[in-house]
Amino acid sequence: MTTRTKQDHGTRSQAGEQGGKSGGGEDTGMPNPIELQRALKGVDYPASRDQLLDKAREAGADASITEALEGIPDREYEDPAQVSEAVAHKR
Repeated sequence: MTTRTKQDHGTRSQAGEQGGKSGGGEDTGMPNPIELQRALKGVDYPASRDQLLDKAREAGADASITEALEGIPDREYEDPAQVSEAVAHKR
């Protein structure tokens, strides 16, 4: 009954990506953790908040990610887990 075309596949993929961003994340104002780490791929740790922001911008991160990174303490982060924790505890 379901026929797959390249167009259908592309639409489904886009919907899946958008669904992750518009899910429960909007209520908390936090970015999708997977998208956050994707935006920071290739960061050489330890890294400062400014280095994380630069990398996210280079990666084309959306506003929710850059705003979240702007709100974390200005310090050195040893690994991706510390960045995620700082973003999660940002209020």
